[in-house]
Amino acid sequence: MTPSGPITWNALFADVPVVVRTVVLDAGHGGHDPGAVSNGRWEKDDVLRLALAVRNLLQAQGIRVVMTRSTDIFVPLTERSATANRNNADLFVSIHRNASEHSTANGVENFIYTSAPANTENAASLVLAEVVAAGVQRDRGLKRGNFSVLRHTSAPAMLLELGFITNTRDNQLFDQNFNAYAAAITRGIMRWF
Repeated sequence: MTPSGPITWNALFADVPVVVRTVVLDAGHGGHDPGAVSNGRWEKDDVLRLALAVRNLLQAQGIRVVMTRSTDIFVPLTERSATANRNNADLFVSIHRNASEHSTANGVENFIYTSAPANTENAASLVLAEVVAAGVQRDRGLKRGNFSVLRHTSAPAMLLELGFITNTRDNQLFDQNFNAYAAAITRGIMRWF
């Protein structure tokens, strides 16, 4: 009979370090900064709800999650990046909703820093692909941008724009696919790890 259980496990893997990954989730805007607003809907509320849902799913996978905000407070952009850097984040994910003067503008897109390396591009592509698979009007693709949180965060960082708050169908999809979007972001992150 082969021995098994905790004693055998500890004997086999006692010298193997346990790797705990850290993800910093950044719910955009907050407090006196509502972000995009359309027909009584506020970006800061949508993204906080989604970030909290993603946090719960990641924690269930054994990921250490640090939130830049977990309530409706204002956090300066520099502090968001500083939180990631202080916590030696393995990945930084900033969640937003887009807006446009044109109500027909729609879809999701994921931004990385203008000079981000291939591993950051890979992480952002995986997350975007999972979100698109969960059901969106339009895949606007992976883009590069000079956003403060991307520029000042040491870890691979992305800024996910999850549909246009100024588009009726994108809002319907956000509500209908809320759990699917949270799961999709989590899957993309776990695939990258």
